[in-house]
Amino acid sequence: MNYKAKSKLDTVNKILAVILVLTFIALILVVTLYKGNSEAQPVEGEGGAASTVTIEPFAAGTYGGINFDTQEDVINYYIEALNKTKSLTASYTENGSPATYYKMVCEEALTVENVLIEGKQNSLIDNLVPTLLDEMFQGGVNGLPPSTNRNPDLDKTADGTVDFKTTPLLVDDIAACNVVDNGDGTITLTLQPKSTILSMPGKDSQGRFFNTLGDITSTVESISVLSFSGGTIDENFVVNYDGGTGVVKIDTNSGEIIEADYTLLVHIDVQHANILAIKDKSASLDVVFKLHAPASDQYLLETKNLVRG
Repeated sequence: MNYKAKSKLDTVNKILAVILVLTFIALILVVTLYKGNSEAQPVEGEGGAASTVTIEPFAAGTYGGINFDTQEDVINYYIEALNKTKSLTASYTENGSPATYYKMVCEEALTVENVLIEGKQNSLIDNLVPTLLDEMFQGGVNGLPPSTNRNPDLDKTADGTVDFKTTPLLVDDIAACNVVDNGDGTITLTLQPKSTILSMPGKDSQGRFFNTLGDITSTVESISVLSFSGGTIDENFVVNYDGGTGVVKIDTNSGEIIEADYTLLVHIDVQHANILAIKDKSASLDVVFKLHAPASDQYLLETKNLVRG
């Protein structure tokens, strides 16, 4: 079992759980109610979710000397480039000792936005969330997603059932994609996976594309002061993965990914929650988890005392 991967997911989930509890506690300061509506262009995704497509549509053509007739061609080219890039390793020094890890590793950044209590912002929570994240979250260093480790031999799900040395992504996991010719021997692919309600690493359209959070509901269930006035946790605690993108630049000569930015978007919505004397209330928040590759030398040194070469 990959205990490090499980520990990292547990840490992120605990951060989110603490924020949710603090959000509900702040309800005591709320005296007005507000409900907002949003519009989206839906495409049916997994688990009853609707996928919001926010990128330009695919246009068939030749880009960087590569012919793409269909969206499937783009996805397969991405899969091939990702697998080739993840087959490459490089030498590092970690804490003074030599190590061999993926050549292309990522920086990580986590933010929590749009925290709403009964549909309304609360200044106490807005001011507290950044401080809480700074204290509790430290970015890791892993391979291109999905990935749980910078060491290819340890890059697998916590239960060991999915190995991430090659991507588990399926053509059908992608809702939309497009290609841009950069005119310098590189092309940029933008891909948007289908949405899911909840996501397990390596097990669904989001988990086969991003580093997803896993079973956050079990973390919420473990909070002794939290209960629900009616319904099940699955009905009242909805974790919607939707709208995230991956943008990768590929050298068409080598077939390698030379730069990548992944933005995972998660909307968490809680209804009918009870915390101590606060009864039957709602709250929501957005999680933004960003990966950038290649990680900078400064990031590697500051986060893991890791030096290339």
